[in-house]
Amino acid sequence: MWLLTALLLWVPVGGQMADPTKAVITLQPPWVNVFLKETVTLRCEGPRLPGNSSTQWWVNGTAIRTLTPSYRIAAASFSDTGEYRCQTDLSMASDPVQLEIHKDWVLLQVSSRVITEGKPLSLRCHGWNNKQSNMVFYQNDTILKFSSWDSEFTILRTNLSHNGIYHCSSKIKQLYTSAGVSITIKELFPAPVLKASSSSPLLEGDLVNLSCETKLLSQSPEVQLYFSFYVGNKTLMNRTTSSEYQLLAAKREDSGLYWCEAITDDGNILRHSPELKLQVLGLQSPTHIWFHVLFSLATGIIFLVNTIFCVIIHKELQRKKKWNLAIPMDSGQGKKVISYLKKDRYLEEELKCQE
Repeated sequence: MWLLTALLLWVPVGGQMADPTKAVITLQPPWVNVFLKETVTLRCEGPRLPGNSSTQWWVNGTAIRTLTPSYRIAAASFSDTGEYRCQTDLSMASDPVQLEIHKDWVLLQVSSRVITEGKPLSLRCHGWNNKQSNMVFYQNDTILKFSSWDSEFTILRTNLSHNGIYHCSSKIKQLYTSAGVSITIKELFPAPVLKASSSSPLLEGDLVNLSCETKLLSQSPEVQLYFSFYVGNKTLMNRTTSSEYQLLAAKREDSGLYWCEAITDDGNILRHSPELKLQVLGLQSPTHIWFHVLFSLATGIIFLVNTIFCVIIHKELQRKKKWNLAIPMDSGQGKKVISYLKKDRYLEEELKCQE
């Protein structure tokens, strides 16, 4: 029956997979570690059909016959230590709860060993047969609280700094210290990452979508994240449920270091993204572009004409020198050659000037 129920919960509805709620196990008293011979009751909470209280329980992976919403352990024994799960007729199986049974003089009881940040953590310094006084609570060997009569201590809103090893001490005829309990605080959501739809550098007039990307790690439907966008110290958009921001037509003055932040609705958990550099390049006017094109073209033509002119002059000089070597210098032609040589020297000087 329970296998059939589990399969039906995953049947596509309207083309989409159903998303049933997980069952949740609560304890009374609310501790996951208790003394030998103490009583503890586990209750399975989840959606049910009207009038149907049937519940499936598993202990260490083995289904047990008790089908009521509550599972009561009247006098805990070491054999009751283990992993407990449950499921209602309209829920998925719950996350496991690890129950531990101890025999000691002092026990630090905890509401859970793994907690999502923002949730409360309850601690109790519990003496054998409820005999305790002068309780001291510690986190990583640092004193959190001392009380001569109050055996409980609650951290209302946990954060990542509350990870660590907890223990307590209490006076029962003499001073006793409990064993350490490791507490893990899970991050509700990681630091966001700011992403742009177009890579930098951008051109003026470009449409740019900025996305502040993060994700709630825990199934916490009651938690709402709000997003803000900044460039430098300037606020672009402040605390909205949208994780996106648009630059409709980027301008050169929009260049800068952009970042975003995500915060819970109660303001207790806030995280910033790394900075993202955006550079916007200005567009050149058509007149300015044509001016550069024509200027470059004119410079090239002038250089080409000068080169051709120099080559022609050089060849002419070489031809005249060869001709002059074949004429005697004392003849009439020689006198003309001297005159030509003077002109050639003048041309050579002019050629050097042009070079």
